[in-house]
Amino acid sequence: MNLFLSQIAAIVWKDFVTELKTRELFSSMFIFALLVILIFIFSVNLSVVKASEVGPGILWVAFLFSGTIGLNRSFMLEQENGCLMGLMLVPADRTAIYFGKLISNFIFLSIMELFILPLFMIFFNIDILEHLLPLLLVIFLGTLGFCALGTLLSSLASNLKSREIMLPILLYPLLVPIVIAVVRLTGQVLNGEPLSEMMNWIGLTASFDIIYIGVSIMTIDHILEE
Repeated sequence: MNLFLSQIAAIVWKDFVTELKTRELFSSMFIFALLVILIFIFSVNLSVVKASEVGPGILWVAFLFSGTIGLNRSFMLEQENGCLMGLMLVPADRTAIYFGKLISNFIFLSIMELFILPLFMIFFNIDILEHLLPLLLVIFLGTLGFCALGTLLSSLASNLKSREIMLPILLYPLLVPIVIAVVRLTGQVLNGEPLSEMMNWIGLTASFDIIYIGVSIMTIDHILEE
């Protein structure tokens, strides 16, 4: 168990050191998310439509689109540098590689989301501080499911020639249940509804998180061996 955790920690640490040196991943995700929000601000008339009605969808579009950039880079860098081949030669559990990349992707995306939230609050004039803890719970569940499935599919797409195109094609249809749930949950949170009235959607999101992680554990060996 200690060896398994140390392998995961080593992969996460490697990704952090690489990001600190290049600073490409976070900056590209943040700028893309910011641009998405700005585009929607100028295309939606907030004097006609309530910000709390359109805001949740816009926020998650920004999160998911920018997160896809991060997922694409996740295994692409490993392929380009030959690092993935090195990881495959090491007598390490393939599941540890998956969880290491999953944790790295989750942390990078979560940091970007924490920077985007204040800007979202300012641009849409929505006070999220009153509902911050429920909102963070929703973002946590949605981001976990996105990264769990996205990490698996990015490892699959990295072996394809058109990997930049194939990842969104594979990812977004399978994410539909979680996207519907987190957008509904975010809207309910911003409207001040209590968590007790959202348990069905929270349960749905958590269930798909578990399913995505379970399927990834069962299939990652076969995908990485290809």
